[in-house]
Amino acid sequence: MKTTDKPALQEFHIEGVKHITPSLVFEALKNNEAVLIDVREEDEVSLERIPLDNVLYHPLSVILDRIPYISKDQQIILGCSAGVRSVKVANLLNIQGFPNVANLDGGFATWKTMGLPIESVLSLGGNCGCGCNPSPTGSKGGSCC
Repeated sequence: MKTTDKPALQEFHIEGVKHITPSLVFEALKNNEAVLIDVREEDEVSLERIPLDNVLYHPLSVILDRIPYISKDQQIILGCSAGVRSVKVANLLNIQGFPNVANLDGGFATWKTMGLPIESVLSLGGNCGCGCNPSPTGSKGGSCC
């Protein structure tokens, strides 16, 4: 996987953490060359998720308990909403001796703006619970928080 030492699509960075663009992540996932670990919390994932088979969910709140279940023999990409939590987890995995770890540069916010696959309860006609009026077409009149 082609990674960089500094992020191009987000400001937050921890020295030693590698970054990879959303388009390269998508290619790696499609080709089964990596796994994406989503570190968002359950309530966030219940609203939208990446609809690919090699996406794992290990929320930041329980990541320390989940480390023994993450294989060191694979390419690991960490993702969250904007790339901040995932950089922290990537740094943690680096410290724990994981050899092939990278952060999803720009997080899922950038992933979405690039038009990469995402499954949203709002686009399926659901409601996020905030009292808004979501529109499946994404028109401004029915936008959600």
